[in-house]
Amino acid sequence: MSGSREREGATAEGQLKQECREVLERAFEYLDGEMAELDCERLKAHLLECVSCVAQLAEDEQLKRAIREGCPCEAAPTQLRTRILVQITEVSASVR
Repeated sequence: MSGSREREGATAEGQLKQECREVLERAFEYLDGEMAELDCERLKAHLLECVSCVAQLAEDEQLKRAIREGCPCEAAPTQLRTRILVQITEVSASVR
């Protein structure tokens, strides 16, 4: 019986690690407010359970803030930003 529990624990841990990878891969999308609502809700639910991801997300947010404060610059033209987001989406979809 304990072997079964160990496997269940290992499976749950593996699933959590996979969720962590997904959260961290999409951290800046979340921090930039560019994540779809459903994905955002899933990420928030994960953060309620994962102290490690909360800490990493806080570091990423601090990095973004330091960059923003350290190098104020002009916003990219809307057309360029749209093209970049489309390409990112296409690459992300092809990788999955």
